[in-house]
This record gives sequence, structure tokens and C-alpha cells, in this order.
Amino acid sequence: MRAQLRVLKHAALASYADFTAFYTWRTWTFTWLARLLIQVCFYALIGRLLGSAEQVEYLLVGNAVAVVSIDATVVILLAIGERRAGTLALMVAAPSTHVTVYLGRGLHHLVAGIAAATIAFFVLPPLFDVSLAQPRALLVPLMIVVVGLACYCYGTFVASLVLGFPGVRWVALNVSYLTLMTFCGVSVPVSFWPGWLEAICSVLPMTHGLAAIRAALDGAAPGTVLTQLGLELAVALGWLVLAALSFERMVRRGRANGSIEFGA
Repeated sequence: MRAQLRVLKHAALASYADFTAFYTWRTWTFTWLARLLIQVCFYALIGRLLGSAEQVEYLLVGNAVAVVSIDATVVILLAIGERRAGTLALMVAAPSTHVTVYLGRGLHHLVAGIAAATIAFFVLPPLFDVSLAQPRALLVPLMIVVVGLACYCYGTFVASLVLGFPGVRWVALNVSYLTLMTFCGVSVPVSFWPGWLEAICSVLPMTHGLAAIRAALDGAAPGTVLTQLGLELAVALGWLVLAALSFERMVRRGRANGSIEFGA
């Protein structure tokens, strides 16, 4: 466990160096964060066009939380970037499980996504005359962290699948987070979908976490909220296990046929 934490720490430090080399607080705030806030406002305005205050709140809350999924799944690009840079073979030599290295490499995007979703959740509602239930709303950032972790584990699994196909990395990223935003209760309830699709949604990240947030804001019993959060954590663990198994398979196959050295 000590080796795992040490590798995770150094991978996280490397990810922070990457982030600060690309962004300053000004560029992040006025480019990326502004873009995400405008996206949330777009969906909230759809609710206003429908003439329903309930729809405005539903769309605003759902899309504010969904912001974290966009940043969390950027780990797909980072994993592919290691292969294209020719550093994949060095990373898999770390004295830890392979998935640990990749979990640490994208942590800066996860943290940025949690921050962006939290800012959207608290800053935008007053602009649309949406009153958040207090003090329950103050617990939402903690739940966003759980949602972000689940989305991050899911993104890590997708990254392991597309490592051999670097040309589809952007397609994989967009399909990954758009799937969550479409089917996991962001803009329409999960119950809107057919039963078979609803069952699939139950094992996707964000479904239970967003349900917990909505339940908390609606004043549901603590047990209901905690049950949904527990299910979200279980989903996160499931995707993490799949990611670990998939990375192990990728590395074993790459060592056998030499493709792990592929860097273009």
C-alpha cells in the first residue's frame, strides 16, 4: 500500500505540473470555467423557454453537477498522450499496479472539475431565480466529489480500452461524457427511458450521485440520500476494478507483442 500511495503522489505532482504549465488561474477562469458556466446557462434557458420554474431548477442542477463529468473523463486524453509521447513503457514500470499511475496522472482535471461544478451550483441559481434549500445545499459539494470520483474511474476504464486506438481519443472522450449527460438524469429523469436502458443507467456513474443531490435538495430522509451515495460509491469501485483489469490486460499484451513501445 505504501508503494501505491507513493506512486500516486508522484503521479499527482506530475499532473499538477502539467496543469499549471497549461493554465493560470486567469486563463482557467475566463476560458474553461466560463465555457462550462455558459453551457449550464444554455440548458437552464431551455427550462425558462418552457415556462416552468421546476424545469429551470431541474436542468440547472443537473447540468451544473454534470460539469464534473467533462473534466473527469479528460483522463482518456492523458492516457493516450502517454502512448503518443512514448512514455507509456516507462510508466508501466512503476512499482505499483498500472492503474495507480493513470489515476494520479489526471487528478488535476478531476479537482478542476469538482471546483467548476461547485462554482456552477452556487453561482448560477440566483441568476435564474432558483432558491437552493439551505443548509442542505451546503452538503452538495461533498456529493459532487463522489460523483466526480465515479466519473473519473469510468473515464480511466475507457482510457484503457482506447490505448491501442489513439486516433479515436476525442471521439471516445466526447461519447463518454455525453452518454452520462444524456442518460443519467441530467436533463430528463432516468425513468423516462425504457426499462432495459434504465437498468444500464443504474451502473453508470452520476446516476445515483445526482439522484442523491436532488433528493437532498428536495428534503428527502437522510437514509435515502446516503443509500444513493452508497450506490454511487459502489459504481465507482466497479469501474475502478474494471479499469485495473483492463490496464493489466493491455500491459500484458503489449509486452508480449512489443506494442507497448508504440509512440506515434
